[in-house]
Amino acid sequence: MADDTLESVAGSIGIIGAGAVGVTLARALAARGARISAVASRSQASAESLAAVLPHVRAIPPGDMPAAADLVFLTVSDAAITPLAEALHWRAGQGVVHLSGARGADALIAVAARGAHPAALHPLMTFARPAPDVPAATLLQRLSGCTWALEADDPALASILEALVAALGGAVVRLAPEQRIPYHISGVLASNYIVTLLATATRLWQSFAAPDDALRALLPLLRGAVENLDNVGLPAALSGPIGRGDIATVASHLAWLDAQITHTPEMRSVRDAYIALAELTLPVALAKRTLSAEDAEKLRELWREPQ
Repeated sequence: MADDTLESVAGSIGIIGAGAVGVTLARALAARGARISAVASRSQASAESLAAVLPHVRAIPPGDMPAAADLVFLTVSDAAITPLAEALHWRAGQGVVHLSGARGADALIAVAARGAHPAALHPLMTFARPAPDVPAATLLQRLSGCTWALEADDPALASILEALVAALGGAVVRLAPEQRIPYHISGVLASNYIVTLLATATRLWQSFAAPDDALRALLPLLRGAVENLDNVGLPAALSGPIGRGDIATVASHLAWLDAQITHTPEMRSVRDAYIALAELTLPVALAKRTLSAEDAEKLRELWREPQ
């Protein structure tokens, strides 16, 4: 879709919420030719700050937004979505979209009750609030390739949102309400828990390196794993002792962790996590055909042994 058709497709767009997601979305859509008519936020100063970096955009109170835009995005916290939807006087036929990954379109039941069309559209991406001087091109580059999970009953609204995502260089996956929880769990595993694993990995360096040095050393390893996933996909990107069927190395890891538990009880959770991840790695290694079924069973025996 050409950039100059976005306004005719989506009409006027309003955004309530001037946090990391709201700022990024507003600036990216404006850069692609969409007409952002108004922005609002719990903090009027935040709304004014966002409006200042957008062309011809007003900063208004949230209560005025239903009258100010044809399509309204609620880029607010999960807990605020339903109360906000209930508090505002929506217009019949208006599109109202929240961007939560954990909540479905049913969080906007009050919108539907007023004759407006609710939807949930979640970008599978982590966001940081961009500084005002960050070029819009940088934001668009970051969004390019992003998958957006869409839940919308109204076909016309779904079509509009798909057009906006396409203009941002993204792709849409359609979700049914019962598919949202596994979708969100997958995002938590692929993003949030990676941070947790890196935090745990850096703690294992504490006897020989400072935390910042540990993170700096581990990040290239993480980047390499991500690049391998991008280049060769699953299961080929798997490396490490499970993938090689290196039983002796895994046994040494478990023995070391067992020894640590004696004087550092919290290491038991690290051992439990190591075993859980090792168990999940076995089918990946088997699919890669670098691990035999016999060696997979020998590995399982290592962590089935009584502790």
